[in-house]
This record gives sequence, structure tokens and C-alpha cells, in this order.
Amino acid sequence: MRRSRRWKWVGAAIVVAVVGAGSYFGWRYWGGSESPATPVTGAMQTVRVERGDVLQSLVVYGNVVPKREYTFTFDGDQVSEILVSVGQRVEPDQILVEFDKTRAELTLLQAERALKEAQAEGVPAMIREKELAYDIAVASYEETTLCAPFAGVVTEINQATGSLQNWSVVLIDTSELYVEVSVDQLDAPALAVGQQAQAVIEPLPDRTWPVELVEIGGMAISHGNSTVVAVTGKLLRTDPAILVGYTVEMEITTAGAVDVLRVPISSLVESPRGWIVMKMVEGEATPQLVTVGVTSDQYAEITSGLEEGDEILLYPSGMQGERPQRPEDAEGMRPSFQQGGGVPPGLPGMP
Repeated sequence: MRRSRRWKWVGAAIVVAVVGAGSYFGWRYWGGSESPATPVTGAMQTVRVERGDVLQSLVVYGNVVPKREYTFTFDGDQVSEILVSVGQRVEPDQILVEFDKTRAELTLLQAERALKEAQAEGVPAMIREKELAYDIAVASYEETTLCAPFAGVVTEINQATGSLQNWSVVLIDTSELYVEVSVDQLDAPALAVGQQAQAVIEPLPDRTWPVELVEIGGMAISHGNSTVVAVTGKLLRTDPAILVGYTVEMEITTAGAVDVLRVPISSLVESPRGWIVMKMVEGEATPQLVTVGVTSDQYAEITSGLEEGDEILLYPSGMQGERPQRPEDAEGMRPSFQQGGGVPPGLPGMP
């Protein structure tokens, strides 16, 4: 099963931006002697602090599965007629297979006659014995037809290839559909029943389908070179066009903050005293300490340090200056993003 972590970050431009800007601002604002405010050139991009949602997510892959599946097995020698075909939709109690009724009908007639004779004789014990025999004969006669226990679709009809093998009919219940995926063991702790997701069904790529997680596997199993946990989500909307077995890409929302102050990830720089942004004050960019909450691959929640409408630099790389000369300053300023686009380890809310 393919899988993908949803921690995709901005590319090489951000690496260059933060390595240069982080060192520069940390040195000047937290350790240097120069003024922290810097005039902004026309080439620098700014953005307004806004409210919005910050959502963490995980992308996994799997297949559509039915609510339930049932396999009927029976002796092919007794088959009189199969009344359905593969792919046919059936209703509850619809007859799927009819068996030879000759023996069952004979037994039923004999049991019925014996019961009437016992009732005429009036012996209670004899009457009860014949009643039980009659009930058994009725049940056997009813078993000469195989009926659907629920509405569904016939997916397989297998005939015996030898005298000792049984026939079988497979029926699936499509009244509800589910998505079954395998999640890497490192991602599984972030999942819980009730979390919401969006599914894209590969043969129907123009639509998305809401999903709710309904089951997290109770054990991890080896799958190729990975160890995974089975996770099941319920499709909250269904459509006859969705077939069991279709492949699915599902994005699960694992954490989030709704309608909060947020800034683009690319505007953050990590300093020895915490996270900073470059806030525009009277046309100059001034370092501003902020407190970061939930983060995603695009945005970071800001819980203090900024107000809605504040203007900040989008890419502080436009303000690169002289690199710090003091070793202690250079060592104290870590770049916010490491080579390869990984998640900054200092950001709260990230695993």
C-alpha cells in the first residue's frame, strides 16, 4: 500500500530564505548593536495577517469495501436453477438459487399425514412428536430456495469443478460503503474514531467524498517493508457509480484550529528567544516575537504577538545582510527549515 505523509513544505527558496534571514535577524535583533528596523525595498513581498483555518492532514491510500459480505455454499448436485447473475442487484428475500424439491416435498407430506393421524388418536406425547417432525420437514422444504438476507450485489457465482466440491454465491451489502486503508505505525497514533477525511476515488476524479473514521485497527501488522495499522472510514455519501474495490486516495484531518489568526509558514524565522516575523511598522520591517499554535504545511496559527490586519514580510530572505561574525551568535541561530523540506522541529503542534 502506498502512503504519503502530508508534511510537504516549501522548497529550496525557503531554505535559502531562512538560513540567511534567521542568522541576520537573530544577530541584529537579539545580539547585535544595529537598529532592528530595516527599510523595505519594492522587491519584498508582504502579506496581511488574516483569520482562517489551520488543518493538519495525512494522505493515505486504500480501496472501497462493502458494509458486509456473505458467501453461500451448497451442494451443486441439488441445484435446480440459479436465478441471478454476477453484477445483478437483488432485494431482501429475493430468490437466488432453487434446489431440487422432490425429497423435501415428500418428507413434508409424510410428516403432515403422520401429524393428522396422531391428532386423531389423541395421545399427547405422540402428537408432540409428530409436531416436531412436521416443523423439521417444513424447515427443510423452505431450504430448497436460497434467498438474499439483505439488499446487495451478486459478485461471484462459483460452480464446482469436482464431485466433492461445493458451489458458492457471494453477495455484498452496498447499502453503506467504506474505505479501508493501511496507515504506517508512526502515523497511527494521530488518528481517532470520528475524525473527518476527504476521499478521491480514482475512477471518479472530479468529485470528492466526505468520510468519517469508524474503526482503528487493534494491532499493527507487517506489510512489505513497513508495519501498518488497518483503518476504516465510512463514506458519508454514496453513488451507484462507486464500485467495491475502486482505489481511493484519502486525506485525513488529524488536528486543526478553526477561524484563528494565521500566517504563512514562509514568514516565520526561529530565533534563540522563539519564533519571529518581520512586522511592517511605518514602512520598516521590525522583528516581532510571536507564539505559534497549530501548524500545517501552509499556515501557522498565531496565538500572541500579532493582530488581524498587521502587515508582515512573506519571505524574509529579501532582507539578507551581513552574516554574524561572533561564533556564539552563529551557533545560537538555527535555520527554521532543514535541507530536504522537513518539518521544523520547534514548531508546536507538529509530530
